[in-house]
Amino acid sequence: MNADHAVFLPDALLINVPEIDEQHAGLFASLAQLKDRCIESNCLPAEDAAKLLEILRTHCATEEALAREAGLEFSSHAAKHQQMLKGIAKTLDEVREGHTDAFSLIRYLEYWFERHIREEDIGFGLRLQGSGAPMAAPQPVSDSGAAPLPG
Repeated sequence: MNADHAVFLPDALLINVPEIDEQHAGLFASLAQLKDRCIESNCLPAEDAAKLLEILRTHCATEEALAREAGLEFSSHAAKHQQMLKGIAKTLDEVREGHTDAFSLIRYLEYWFERHIREEDIGFGLRLQGSGAPMAAPQPVSDSGAAPLPG
């Protein structure tokens, strides 16, 4: 795992699927960087908001690809991802319009990720490990049809 990102993911949130643990650590690191950028600029920079949403979409696609490759039922988990992505996109619009502050969004995301990892991803990691499937998924494809750029 990237040493710079590893400090952002406590051991209690490791699911022991390297690709997902790396992405989780990167997500928490991105949120910390976003918080710093918001403090520096006193706003949510548009490119940071777009990058955050793309990182989230890529992560969800990775988990879905791993589940599919392992032959695991994932529809309920995927529905939670889609609900979160829809809510984050809506909240980002509200932040841009000045109806919600960026720090509330960041706090919500930190809370949501931690809870989601504890309640969903730890069990998912165990199911993946028990499936005997390889722990690396093919590079997921974004909504635009192009492979996402590395984070």
